Amino acid sequence: MRNFILTFLLATSLMVAAQSANAQDRGFGIGAAIGGPDGLSYKVWTAERSALAGLATFRINDDYSSFYTHADYLVHKFYDDLDWEIGVLHYYYGGGVAFEWRDTVDDDRLSIRLPAGFGFNFDDVPVDLFLELAPTVTVNPEFNFFFSGNMGFRFYLN
Repeated sequence: MRNFILTFLLATSLMVAAQSANAQDRGFGIGAAIGGPDGLSYKVWTAERSALAGLATFRINDDYSSFYTHADYLVHKFYDDLDWEIGVLHYYYGGGVAFEWRDTVDDDRLSIRLPAGFGFNFDDVPVDLFLELAPTVTVNPEFNFFFSGNMGFRFYLN
């Protein structure tokens, strides 16, 4: 299991590094998200209207430890005609996968996500805000359907 987690993190890191060279002026952003689940949020713009986004979180205590991550490919539609002075509103949709490792059970959870949401990119500061809802289907160890959602922010580093 550790090999899978390390491989997943390495692959995600390589995608982030490779895509940041082709990204729009926002580049790579990192921040926080609250909802289901809470965690560290990231986003890498791969083109003017597409991005890779994800979240990672872990819990460690005496009775229960877990690690959760998801990664999504997102397509954006900007509301350019609103002509707001402080920034640009957009909506997005896409698809991705989620993985959760829990030490209290033998089976790890693998899920398919279909996120959709709204975001706001500020013009004068390298920050965006987002609100997202993701229908999710767990495919391993057993079939399960549920909704997850997050809201949060990201600060762009370039």
